[in-house]
Amino acid sequence: MEHIRELLDIKLLGQSFNPSSGHTLSLENAKVIAQLYSKFENGISVLSDMKTRKSYIYYGAVADVLGLTRRQNEINSIWEDELLDVIHTDDLQKKYRLELLYFQLLNTIAVNDRSDYEIITKLRIQRSEGITQFLKHRLLYISSSPDNSIWLALCLYNLIPDYPGFDAPDGLILNTRTGRILGSEEKFPEILSSREKEIMQLIRQGKRSKEIAEKLTLSINTVNRHRQNIFQKLNVSNAIEACRVVEAIELL
Repeated sequence: MEHIRELLDIKLLGQSFNPSSGHTLSLENAKVIAQLYSKFENGISVLSDMKTRKSYIYYGAVADVLGLTRRQNEINSIWEDELLDVIHTDDLQKKYRLELLYFQLLNTIAVNDRSDYEIITKLRIQRSEGITQFLKHRLLYISSSPDNSIWLALCLYNLIPDYPGFDAPDGLILNTRTGRILGSEEKFPEILSSREKEIMQLIRQGKRSKEIAEKLTLSINTVNRHRQNIFQKLNVSNAIEACRVVEAIELL
């Protein structure tokens, strides 16, 4: 689990965030959105700034139900650990994996289309009294930098009522414009072409460009071009990191 979260840190915090102005949504406007959500939905909203590595947390009534006591409104982290620490570890693994897949997906689509997508995940919380409660978690990347870096993320948490008919998806990516649902097990073949997947599989086996070229009857220049395309699509700089990302999101 920490392995995937570390990858998310590398991806999210390692972006360039240049230039410093011209974002698709300002921080102050995003704070207003997050605050209004917690007020009217009685939920918890977490607005994370990837550039400054800070989060702004707004607590609705659900925080009392969950027994959250620290109530820090601003933290020097993009992770709301007071809340994450009470979530079932299996659900955290699912959450982090889906978020990494989500990040990879958004890097393949136009910046203006990113706001059409969100994650919805069902999370279990084990209370000290032995009671299991369920949260509906939503994640939206709501603002990008002019250089296409994903800048602001908004996480929304609400209780799922213990009543027949009320539920939340186990984990999916939703296009809110079209209604298309992408399940947590979907491999998003558009990230890599079939040839790139073939080459990536050989890279995972430790093959060098010359060996890959001989095996696939390609020129070394063609293999190297495919390697660079793979690294660019996965937003990595070397083969080791590419292998880690592919393994984490189960791309192959």
